[in-house]
Amino acid sequence: MTIKPFPAIEGIHALAIPLTGFGDLLTSNVYVLGTGPITLIDTGPKYPGALEVLRSLLNGAGFDFPDVERIVMTHGHIDHFGMAARITEAAGHPVSCHMHVDDIWRASSDYIRDGFWNDEVEGFVRMAHVPEPAIERMRQRSHFFKHFCDPLDGITPLQDGEVLTGEGFALEAIHTPGHSPGSCCLFERDRGVLFTGDHIIKHITPNPIMELRRSLLSDPGYQSLKAYEASLEKVNGLQVRYAFSGHGEYIDDLYSLIARYREHHERRKVQILQALAGGSRDIYGLTLELFPDIPDHEISLAVSEVFSHLEVLMNEGRAAVAEQGPPALFSVA
Repeated sequence: MTIKPFPAIEGIHALAIPLTGFGDLLTSNVYVLGTGPITLIDTGPKYPGALEVLRSLLNGAGFDFPDVERIVMTHGHIDHFGMAARITEAAGHPVSCHMHVDDIWRASSDYIRDGFWNDEVEGFVRMAHVPEPAIERMRQRSHFFKHFCDPLDGITPLQDGEVLTGEGFALEAIHTPGHSPGSCCLFERDRGVLFTGDHIIKHITPNPIMELRRSLLSDPGYQSLKAYEASLEKVNGLQVRYAFSGHGEYIDDLYSLIARYREHHERRKVQILQALAGGSRDIYGLTLELFPDIPDHEISLAVSEVFSHLEVLMNEGRAAVAEQGPPALFSVA
């Protein structure tokens, strides 16, 4: 897929890093704001040669790493903070790094060392009735992804509504949990540009990824899809001319895209209810029915999607836990 050029907006440069090995994300987009010193929105993942690719793109925009004074990360996934430590090192001076408090722990040394796969994850996949060979592939993949990021300690908490300013721009942080608990969009109101991270992506429907470590969050009752749907409403009320996402092309029809997202999630709920109409089911069985051709590397995301929709259906009184398990079985309420 060819990525069409981003619109020319003074003081904003879009740097699209080609991305392979991360499903159908296409690119990892890093945004440059200001005229120097500059602020970066997101960093891309750390993979061999990525820092050099980013340097070349920065040079093409008239900058280099020493011009970076601040990095704002839309959320705590490795393809959005993975190169922050290396960029700071290449800058040769302190660079302030910002992320919402509900995701900061994801970039910590402790989490990257031990948290990608832990007892909570192991317990969940067994509750979901994922077979052992698939669990082992998921476990290996989680360990593999550690290589795409460096730990980032000392991150400054980003608050909902906080405004970060620089030469020619003012970015307002808008907390939009769902894809992750600490996901934030960044809004340049004067020009109607919304930097959406993975909250809104043009060519795919972002996954409201389930969160197992809810005790670490400001809302221990957090549910990913419930939060995501509320965040869509929040963004739908903004006056946005362009949405610049973390992957792929820019968006100039944000509101119709949000409407399609809503329809997608409603269809998914109906599909799950139809599957449950035949009797109690476990999560993995539902996943295979909804996604019969799912590749191995996407099973964890698909299981997450099914579970997040089941949570909302249970909130709505339309589904229920039939047996606690493991494996847990779900039924129509």
